[in-house]
Amino acid sequence: MAKYVVAFEKWVKDEHLGLIASHYDGFAQGKAGVLDSMLIPAFSMLIKQGTACAVEGDMKVAMAMSILKTISGTGQLSEMYSIDFNDDICIIGHSGSGDADISAKKPTMKIVKVFHGKTGGGYLTQFYPYTGPVTYLAITQDADGHFKFVVAEGVNEDGPILSFGDTNMRTRFTCGAREFVNRWSEAGPTHHMAAATGRHIDTILKVAKILNVPVEIVTR
Repeated sequence: MAKYVVAFEKWVKDEHLGLIASHYDGFAQGKAGVLDSMLIPAFSMLIKQGTACAVEGDMKVAMAMSILKTISGTGQLSEMYSIDFNDDICIIGHSGSGDADISAKKPTMKIVKVFHGKTGGGYLTQFYPYTGPVTYLAITQDADGHFKFVVAEGVNEDGPILSFGDTNMRTRFTCGAREFVNRWSEAGPTHHMAAATGRHIDTILKVAKILNVPVEIVTR
């Protein structure tokens, strides 16, 4: 694994890569299968070093991760996992690579036969995000193809989370879980977003002004 990590670090340096979005649709075998099984820990190392690495070929969320990493020091790949209706909390996270800087305690790594419901398996890195304020940023496109930022702030709380090797958070929003899902969905994001420890909407608004990109604030 160390050899693969070093190889990816060299690749990023040689190609001057700031963003990576990968996806393999199939069942890798032989050397390709070994490489596929190592991508998650390698990408997690790169994310910590400042190169945003997204899965499922989503370059827009890699952009969002890079923005949050730059302005806050953390940039975690996320998506809606589930809703705890009893506690009125959204469970948000993702399988695969993540940002160690968002983890409040030592990460864990597991070997699984299946990645996030896809064919192929290997190593999963699970991080444990800090409780307290959290910011979510999604980058989507409007009907004319122009970029748009979708942002929300919430609070991560302690409680039961999924424990099969994926990073996930229990986030409470001021508008409630049901209303958040409605508002977030109506904003038209991709199903991925980036997460960062702390409240960063004010800074994101400044970034958006520089880039001339509209911002939809879902809740704060």
